[in-house]
Amino acid sequence: MGTTALAVFASTLITAPAAQAADVRLKSRTSTQEKDGKIHAVYESYDDHVRPEDVSIRIRKKGGDQILDTVRIADRCAPESDCWDMEFLSEPVTLPEMGVYTMDVVVREGQADELVHRDNGELTYGLAPRLTVTSDRQWISYDNHLITVSGTLVAKDPNTHEVKPFAGAGLYHRATPGGGGWLWTNDEGRFTDTLHFFEDSTDTRHEYSFRSERETLTLPFRKQELKLKVDAPLGTVNAPYGSEVPMRGKLTRIADDGTEKPVLRHGITIGGKNILPTRKDGTFSGRYTVKQAGTVKIAPSEWGWFNTTAHSFEVAKAPRTSKFTSLKASADKDRKVTFTGKLGVTEGSYPAGTTALVAMEHSTDNKTWSNVGTFTAKYGATFTQSPAKKASTSSYWRLRHTGADLSSTSFKLGRKTTQLVDDDLTPEGVRKGKTLTAKGSLIQKSGSSWKSFSGQTVRIYFKASTKGATWKKLGTTKTLSNGTFSKKFTAQQDGTWQIRYVDTPSTHYADYGREDYIDVR
Repeated sequence: MGTTALAVFASTLITAPAAQAADVRLKSRTSTQEKDGKIHAVYESYDDHVRPEDVSIRIRKKGGDQILDTVRIADRCAPESDCWDMEFLSEPVTLPEMGVYTMDVVVREGQADELVHRDNGELTYGLAPRLTVTSDRQWISYDNHLITVSGTLVAKDPNTHEVKPFAGAGLYHRATPGGGGWLWTNDEGRFTDTLHFFEDSTDTRHEYSFRSERETLTLPFRKQELKLKVDAPLGTVNAPYGSEVPMRGKLTRIADDGTEKPVLRHGITIGGKNILPTRKDGTFSGRYTVKQAGTVKIAPSEWGWFNTTAHSFEVAKAPRTSKFTSLKASADKDRKVTFTGKLGVTEGSYPAGTTALVAMEHSTDNKTWSNVGTFTAKYGATFTQSPAKKASTSSYWRLRHTGADLSSTSFKLGRKTTQLVDDDLTPEGVRKGKTLTAKGSLIQKSGSSWKSFSGQTVRIYFKASTKGATWKKLGTTKTLSNGTFSKKFTAQQDGTWQIRYVDTPSTHYADYGREDYIDVR
């Protein structure tokens, strides 16, 4: 609420009936001052139409209603003067014991337009306070970013002049740069404060004050030195374009106690781009993709706790020399596609452990390609890799070195599709010892039509319904000229049956029939 509004509010309250004082919130404030060995209340005037001679101050215990003392303002403001923003001292205060009390401001006490502002301020009833402040650290650093400040406040009892702990007193803490806040002493006159610092902190001044008493702590900011050890790569790197060379090292710091300690979870930049996090022991590892010749800088990410350090290596001008060798691709009877081969170079060399990211690609027309999986290939080592995508009747497959945009020759893979149809075990319910018949047909796709597939071996499997049972092959049969087959068995126990075509030529895919449960009575 603004000044004008409060003035109008106070003027309105002056007309309140004499029967009861009006409780208000005044802008004027009260505090404590010691003068000539006495404690006084200080009245700071900020309310229109209220003069210091109209003001008295009641003093109570915190949380209680009993008035222990009432004092008037001893200082005066000239009748013709504006008393705004002026301080006035009260008569000396007399209380039964040292402590912290609350003050009510009373305007025109006992008159019809009396105003009362309860709990307007605190009176600290104690003489010659002495404040001491210490900290458990003398500077700010990575090892000292949490600092505990401890302090004590004592004063003389105004009645006995005995020096005692000043309990419940409020102290103001101000940081430069920074903010501030209040702290309170405990029953022993003690207080603690925890200061939190961050990497962007600077030398900081902390002031703790009580009345006219002030204690200051100055905490300098100390950066620690970093040590970066790079194990690989070293010197000049000669590697194929797009390859990934191994990178290893360790980052440590010189701690406040002078010992060398690992720096964990700190980012290491490579060429200003890649970021590798350090582990608990300070080590880091990763890979650098060779794209151009020149100097590559390895450095810890800048962090305010530390002074920076760096390492560099040279990349030699390398031709695009990568190639796939001994590369083969196949699709098995279960439609699994497998690539085998090596990644090598046509000329030049590479550091031990150099790798490259390789994509497995699929196309239906040998023109438009899609990525169906990736893997990391180590130069000079044989790889065997399979994508999740299954083979179809006929499509194209290839590998691509993604870093160098190098593609292998394409492979046309595929087999003819087969299908078990009308596969069944009959009868569905049968008595033990009676005959069961496994039957059905096997067909193969030829172009857009399906034809019978004769002369093929079909297997019949059974899995008992008992716990832990596994599939067992019970017999085989051959398909006739029309592709049909049948095989008789003696019913022994409940279980599940399945007919499978897995003995395929290299030109055809396998097929698995449905699982058929038979209840044996």
